[in-house]
Formats: sequence, C-alpha cells, structure tokens
Amino acid sequence: DVPPLQRAVPVHEGRLEVEAGQEWTARIAVPACSEEERPLLQLKACVLGGSGCNYVMQVLIDGVPLSESVLRRRLLNKLPYFDPPNTDFHFAWYDSRLNRWMTIFTQDGEATFGGTGRDADFLFDLTGMATPGKSITIAFRHMMPELPAAVKRDRAPLVISDAKLGVLSVSEVARLRRAVEAAEEMRPIPVNPALPADSHPGERPYEVVWTGRQEKPRAQVAFGDLKGWSAFAIGEVDASVQLSEKYRLWRDRGGQVTWGPNEKSATILLRPDRPILIEGRFDAANLWLYSETDRMKERHPSVVAHLVDAAERDFAIDLGTVTSTYWNLLHGVLERQALAGARFPMRFAGLEINVGRAEKPRRLTLESLAFYTRNRKPFTANTRPAKPAFPISDNGMLPTPPRGVKTQVEAAAPGTLFTCSTAAGVLQYRVDPSKGLFEGITARWNDGPWFQPMAGGELKHEAPGGARAGAPKLVSAKLANRRLTARWEQGTTWEATYTLRGTTLVVDVTSAGGAATGLGFGRVVGLPEARPIAVPYLTYGMGPGPLVACGRDVFVSVYSDWYHSHCSRINGMIPQGGDGVALMTGTEYYPLTNGRRNDLRERVLVTVSPEFTEVLPNIPHPATPHLERLSPYMFVMASYIQPNLWRTMKRHGIDHVITCDFARFYVQDFAEGFGGRWKPHPSLTMEQIQAYRKEIKELGYLFGAYSDLRDWFPLNEYFDENCVALRQNGDLAEGWFGNYRAKANYLPVLARLVGEKAHQYYAPDSVYMDTHSCQRPDASDFEAGVPGAGIARDQIYFNGDSMLETRKWYGTVMSEGAVRWMYAGIADMDYASLFMGEDASKIPPLVDFDLLKIHPLNHGTMMGYAPSVFFRDTQQANRLYGDKGEWPAPVEFHQYVAASLAYGHMLMMGYSYLPPLSRMIQLYALMQGVQKEYLTDRVAEIHYHDGREFVSTSQALREDSRKLGRVRVRYARGLTVHVNYHPEQQWEVEGYRLPPYGWLITKPGEILAFSALMDGRRVDYTRCPEYVYLNAGDRPARVEAVEAQGAVWLKREAKGWRLVPCGNLGPWDHFPAEGLPEFQKDMRLKSIPADRGCGAIAVDTQALLGKAPAAVRVHARSDSNQPAAARVQACEKLTFTPTAAVADYLLE
Repeated sequence: DVPPLQRAVPVHEGRLEVEAGQEWTARIAVPACSEEERPLLQLKACVLGGSGCNYVMQVLIDGVPLSESVLRRRLLNKLPYFDPPNTDFHFAWYDSRLNRWMTIFTQDGEATFGGTGRDADFLFDLTGMATPGKSITIAFRHMMPELPAAVKRDRAPLVISDAKLGVLSVSEVARLRRAVEAAEEMRPIPVNPALPADSHPGERPYEVVWTGRQEKPRAQVAFGDLKGWSAFAIGEVDASVQLSEKYRLWRDRGGQVTWGPNEKSATILLRPDRPILIEGRFDAANLWLYSETDRMKERHPSVVAHLVDAAERDFAIDLGTVTSTYWNLLHGVLERQALAGARFPMRFAGLEINVGRAEKPRRLTLESLAFYTRNRKPFTANTRPAKPAFPISDNGMLPTPPRGVKTQVEAAAPGTLFTCSTAAGVLQYRVDPSKGLFEGITARWNDGPWFQPMAGGELKHEAPGGARAGAPKLVSAKLANRRLTARWEQGTTWEATYTLRGTTLVVDVTSAGGAATGLGFGRVVGLPEARPIAVPYLTYGMGPGPLVACGRDVFVSVYSDWYHSHCSRINGMIPQGGDGVALMTGTEYYPLTNGRRNDLRERVLVTVSPEFTEVLPNIPHPATPHLERLSPYMFVMASYIQPNLWRTMKRHGIDHVITCDFARFYVQDFAEGFGGRWKPHPSLTMEQIQAYRKEIKELGYLFGAYSDLRDWFPLNEYFDENCVALRQNGDLAEGWFGNYRAKANYLPVLARLVGEKAHQYYAPDSVYMDTHSCQRPDASDFEAGVPGAGIARDQIYFNGDSMLETRKWYGTVMSEGAVRWMYAGIADMDYASLFMGEDASKIPPLVDFDLLKIHPLNHGTMMGYAPSVFFRDTQQANRLYGDKGEWPAPVEFHQYVAASLAYGHMLMMGYSYLPPLSRMIQLYALMQGVQKEYLTDRVAEIHYHDGREFVSTSQALREDSRKLGRVRVRYARGLTVHVNYHPEQQWEVEGYRLPPYGWLITKPGEILAFSALMDGRRVDYTRCPEYVYLNAGDRPARVEAVEAQGAVWLKREAKGWRLVPCGNLGPWDHFPAEGLPEFQKDMRLKSIPADRGCGAIAVDTQALLGKAPAAVRVHARSDSNQPAAARVQACEKLTFTPTAAVADYLLE
C-alpha cells in the first residue's frame, strides 16, 4: 500500500526515452519538508525491446549513483529480490557491483516479467541525498550501450515515465521500510568469538616478511575480536562467523566468514555491538581479507561498508569485489558529491557481503578495515623521453597513397571540392559544412554515384540546459591554403579542418571546454553493393572494428587516428541496424577525477580507393633491432622450471629455443601477484635460478623470464597507492584478479626498478611482458593533474616506453598482442592472437595488413599463445591437445601450421600445448627453416586464387573468392608461399596437389617445403640449407634424397649429416624436478616405441655427401649420447632400421 506523494513536482512531463549508452539529466527543486517528512523519488521504468530483464538503469542524484542499503532500504515499494514466474531465476532489484537497478524488458510498455505486479514501479527514499528546498540534478542513465545489438533491434531505449519528486511523512516511510524488511527474512547466524580447539597460527605472507612492511593506514575496525558482533543472512544460505588465526597479516587473528554450498545469491551482514566512531574526516577505505573462493567459476563476492554520518544519514562505501584467492586489498572511496554532503564524524555501522551461488563452502577471513584521508601525492612526472623512440613521424595512421597522385582543392558550391587524380582514376570528396561535421562529406570514384562515408556522424556533447535544442549552427566556413575550416555552435563550439593528403580526407576536430563527449562516426551510405570487411589484426579492442567497406568499385576506410586523439576510448564496436555499412562507433571522452573532461582533439582519416591495401593504416614505428637475431627461434612458454624438457628437445635436434618462464620463478599460485617481480619465490633460491639459466645457455638456448608491470599486487615490494591509476570516481583502478592498475606514466620507472634487479642477478635474453600489448585505446588512469590522465593515446605511449625500457634489461620482449599493431616494433615478438569476435580458425586468410604493415616491424608467433585461442570449437581444440604424436596428425595440426605460414609467423609452443616430442619435431621442422627466411624479408606480392587464376587482393574481396582460402605470398628475396586454407577442396599448384590446409613453399636452389598429396595421402617435407625433414606417414614415400616410412630428420652437423628417426617417440611423463619444489613439474620421455615410429629409412648419400654409401662412416648414438649398436645397410643407398636404442646417427 503506497500512498500518493505529497507536494509532488514532475521530474519530466510525459514519457522519456533514453537511448542505449546515453543519459538524461535535469535540475529539479526538491519540495520543502518539515522535520517529520522525507523526500522521495517515484517513477516507472522499463526497457523497450525484447523480453526478460537486466541491470540497465542507473539513477544519479547530483552525480552520485542512487544505491541500496541492507541497513536502511531505499527502495520502499517492493521486496529487494524477485523470482520471475516459470523460471529458476532469483534476482535482486539492485546490483551493488554495477550500481544499477534491474529493469524489465517489454514490447508494449506493460512490464510483467518479474511477476511482482509492480515491475516497472520504483519508490526511492532520498534522505541524505536530497536537501529539502534545494535543487538537485537528477540523471537517468542507460548503462548498456550494447543492448540493441544483443536483442537484435535498432533501438532498446530505457523508458522513464511518471517521474516525480515529493514527500511522505516519517511514519509512512518507516512503515513502508518495515514492510520490506519484514518480508526480507534477515536471519541471525552464529558468531563464535573463540578460536577452534585445534587452531594453529598460520604464516604471514612472505612479501611482508621480506620487506618488513607495516600497516598503513592504521585500521579503526579490526576483526580479531568478535565479542559483541552479530551477523545476519538474507536469502537461502547457511553461513557463520568464526575467529581464526589461520591467515595472518598485520594482526594475529581475523574473522572468518563461511557460507555455502548455496544455489542462489545471498547477503551476509556483520554488525558491531554498537556503531564504531571514526574520528576525523576521511575519503577512502581499505579492507584487507584472505579469500578462499573460486574466482574462475563463481560470482565474485562484493563488499560494502555502511556508515552513518553526524546527521544520521546513511552512507555506503563500495569496497568492490573479491576477485582472487590469497590476500586481497579492497578499496573504496566516498565520491566527491557524497563527500561534499557528508557531516563528520561518521560511525561504522556494518559490513555487507553479497555472495553468489557456491558449489562448496567458501570463506573470507576479514583482517581489518581502515578509513582514512588519502592526501594523494600522485606520481606526476612525464616519463616520456625528450626524443621518444616512437612514433617516428607525425603522419600517424595515414594510409599510403598511390604513386603519382595529384590533388586539387577548390570552392564548389555548396562547399568545397577535394580532387585526387591517380593512374587508376579520379576520386572526389565534397564537403558541405552547412550539413554538419561529417554529414556533409560525400565522395565518388570516377563517374560513380556520390556516397556518404560518415552519414549520421556527429560531435556528441553535453551542453548545458536546453542549448542542444535544434541542429548545430554553422558559425563560419573558410577555404584558405588548400584547407577548409568550419566552426559550429550548439551550446558549445567545435571546429574542423578538412585537408586532402593523398587519397585521404583528413578531418581534424577540436572543441574546448570539456562539454564534448566524443565523435560518432556514422555509416557508409549510398555506396553501391557495399558490405563490411573485417581485417585480421586491425582492431581497437577484442573484436572486429574498425571494418573496411567493400563496394562495387572501391574500398572505404574511416579511422580514428589514435596518434592524434585525446579521447579516453576509441570504440571500435560495430553499431547495429540502420542503412548502409557501419565501420566503427567513434570516440569517447570521460570526466577526470575533478569532474571535467579533456578538451576534444581528434583526427579522422577517410580514405577511398579501388585498391584494398591503399585504405589500410600505417604504423609509424621503428622495426625491432632483433628481427634477424630472433628469426631462427621457437618461443616456448613453460609452466614450470623444466631442465630435462630442454635437454630432451636439444638432444633430438631442436636447436633454437627461447625458454620462457610464466612467473614460476616468482610465485607458486598466480593469486600471489606476479607483476613487478624479480626475486625468486621462497621455495627457490637465487642460486637455483642462476644455475637454471647456466644450463639453458649451455644448450645454446635463450633464457627467458617474465615481467608484468601493469597489474600490481598490493603486497608487492614496490606498491604505492600514489602510483596506482584512478578511475573517474577516484577509486583505485582494478587490474588482473586481485591486482590494481599501475599508473601509465609510472610504468617506465617500474620497468627500470625491476629490470635492473633481474639483469643484475640472472640477465635474461628475453622476457614475456604479459598484458602490455593488450592495452588498447581505453584509458585506465583518470587522476586530474597526472600526465596523460584520461587520454588513451598517452597511456599507450607510456606503456610502450616501459616495453622499450624493459628491452634494455631483458634483451628482447615478447608480449601478448591483443592489439599487436599498436605495439609493432615496440615489442620484438607477440602472440599474434587473432581476436576478431568469431572463431579465428574459420576465417579465410586475409594476410595483407599483417604482412605489409606488421611483419616488417616485429615477429608474430603462430596464431596465438595457444591453439585454444585459434580454435574456439572445443572438439577441434581437444583433438589437438589430445594428440598422441602418431600418424596421422589431427587435421587441426596442419590447419594451425597452414595459417601460421600464410601470415608469415614464427614458431611457438607452450602453456597447455606441449605435444609429444615427435609432433614437436614435426612442427619445428616444418616451419623453422622457412621462417628463418621470411621473417627477415619483406613481402613483394600477395595474390589469391579464384578457382581459375591468381587475382589481386582487391579483386578477391570484390568477387568474394577470398573465401576459397587460396593465397600466394611472394617475398622480395625469392621465397614463394602457397597455402590452401580451404577446409574441403584440394588445390593443384605448380605440379603439387595441396590437400585442405596444405602448402607449397619454394625458393629456387634453397628451399622446398610442402604438405601435399602423394599417392593419395598427405606427405610433409621440408628441405632448407640446414636440414631435410620428411614425414611420410604409415607408407613409404620418397622425396629427393630421402625415402622413409614414418618421419626422419636429417640435420647438417659439422661436415656431415645427423639423422634423427622421429615418427613416434612416445608420450611425455611429468615428474617432480630434482632439487626443486614439488609443484615444479619437469617432463621426460615415458616409453619410446621399439622402431621410433619408423620403418626403413633410405638416404641417397651421393646427393647429400657426395659419397657412395659404403664410403660413409656411421656413428649411432643413444638418447644419452653414448655409442650404440646400429642396424645399417650400404647398398645403392644407405638404409637404416630404427630401434629404441638409437636416438640418432651421424653420417660422415
């Protein structure tokens, strides 16, 4: 029973529709209240489109999200949870992690999915957030910009109606709250203030022992004495609180909260016997706890601290989510608006823990809670070098124009005409600024139709009051010095300069004052037969975008040139619906911690060309100086310290390996935080790491280590809150599970601190910088006054500088490479993971951007850090991971190699993909001799086969014959690579029949490599200057000087050849490495088959050695490199019968 509001004033007349990702605001006077009355907000809300519900709506009062409190509910007209009829769902109306309210979807305005009878109705108590008689700013935000695409509609607006401010009596508010709380069933749960009888004190974390670090700031709330505390559970969960000494940090005891197993979400509330007074002012809180949860499978618990100020108003500090096991530091802030209205001193009233479904009992051991004033002294040094190593020009992403292009600029009513004349034809851009910033841009090729490359594009802004009413007003437009400059006004002002560079229309946009929220790029409209093309590795994030439009005669690209952007985020997502083809969304500007946005500065590149490669962006970076040095190597990421694995690989001929460690030098559990580390874990000694390095170097391998500087664990020896990035609301920016994000400008400093130590003690040859080349144009630090705050570009620059600084200390840098093109040449190698929003293994090769723009700058490895990145089909991935090393190899093996060869990538293994040794050798031998050639060469030509003939990339895309997967790449020094990536069809090329995922690679007189059909079955062969490898499978095959059944590898050794039978060398056995902690698992061969997976092997010694078989000396050697008895016959050829006792033969 909800009575009508008294003295109600409308927030908005009629129905209000807030589009996805947008916000509506208004300034409203709160009705005056007596001491016996309280202000309330009443409204109806739903989402138009689809069915079901989601956390879409956010309500803000003076910029502060309207949140819920378990101590004193704000939502007064319905219960906190609901169970939609005919479903198994159990939802809360408020999500404290997202600061959003559940909103019901509807097709016709009737919201009934929740089954509450008042699904769309909300009544909020605004006590403490709104001062009677004063004006407040109310905002309604649609928090799901991706929703229209998800529900497959052009629009999915948040619909607000009947919104009003009014008052009710204190007694009515209390009655409504009692009704809600009574139905909520808050149950007391046990609190045991005594230690268990069998309790023993646990160890303190080794990081604290190492550094002698002391508690700072000092906590006012400690959980080591539970006398007088009470606890309650809301929802269907069994829970308890117990004093514990198992996990110790600053104190000897803590409060262990246990819950589960439980099927539904629930809340646990801890309260002291009386509210705890917090002396003085504060603006932040730190909570230390130890987590025993499942961070990968279950919802992360979230924690909220509840306080009451001196005016008896409720405040809550969202301490965030518990994202990791081990020790966690949760941090929260009183946001600026809340802080301004708070009356100190405050009292701590309780701690709210929201948990999700749990399969088994879960625990959080609470250590202490500190409220403090941060008095931030942020790291504000601009650490960019005076002469930065990149970018090497001011051209940014500007595409390369065709040779001999001539340009002309002239006034041509309406607007200005920009003309490019090339050998292929004439391109024209017309700009009419009276139609708007981007709407007035049209283009045409030769006599084709005019089309709009950015139809509907605009500058987005939050102008005050009603200044946005109507279209933007063109204030001025002037053509001078071949530049058109225009200026508009709509409550704020912005200016654009249009210039023609080659075949690219460059649009430089500026807007001062901080009102601009970004640019919308619109859509390509009017281009005949237009369709979108996703370009592999050209992405601003973890999916496709920006796209390229492919029309009947031309290609169109529209880019945000990140080198010339001050935006907080480039949004490469593809908008759904509408006419034409969308290429990307645009750019976004977010407020800094002082509430103000950076001035807008953007460069947009619009390029039209009949040639696909002419619309691709450039990368103004220097090439890595290590292209040639790294070209022979296979990068292997080990999960443990594995000396025997390396010895075994070397013994069987794998000579060029970068042995990298995934932080196992530093941690046993990744929850311990592996960023900013150089000192070995306590279970290891520095001498053991140094001895391990020595052994690896003696094998001729490169010794690799691990470094991550972006993700900073709070117990790390270098951790400093003043060097941690801040979110827009001033909270610490979170990184990987349990970590915070280091400030971008501090990364080069941290790189030096850590790198100097690593170099001093164990001097790596290489390092894996984990997530660094995943830093996309999306700013993480918004602290006002810090260089680059809120600017994605600058934070990428600092990140890149830290990679170059790391290179000084570790030799060479490998990185993850989600946005690898942005760090090409800054990293020496990257994982080349193809994140395109779909199963990468099913994308027909489009190799041009990678080979023409990235390949000259650094090396990509295979098709990602592991096959599971490339194969998203679980069955496909499982076949590769379950490979026993026998013939035939899974088809996915050849698919993986074929794609890597087509894109010109480098060998890699590791993580969970360490196949049997015979398959390791096959992978290495198929690629190593070839990659050594192409990794140091430049591409001369790229063609695709359309079923009849080779055609250019542009023609293949226009006629869609690229889908056949037949690609030919010619390199400048004469290497030619053919790859058949079709999943079913064969391809006959130059006398070879290539099966699905087959290849032919040639360089006259030097290299012949193929995976082709011989007598109807696949045969793999590689001949290069250093070796010959033949894998014939279960029937004999002869290629050039070698005939074999199974697999054989002949490698040059001194003046002779080394022959390695390697058809099947058996599985790996994992065992504890001698002298190392038990969790370090090494690998050894388990059981080598008697024939090593081979039949008879025959070698034409005259061709290889210039000797008759009888004149060749043969030395048989065992796995331990000792002399062994061999079964060899010298007839017309030298014939070997492999045995388990002989690992290899030396032919002299």
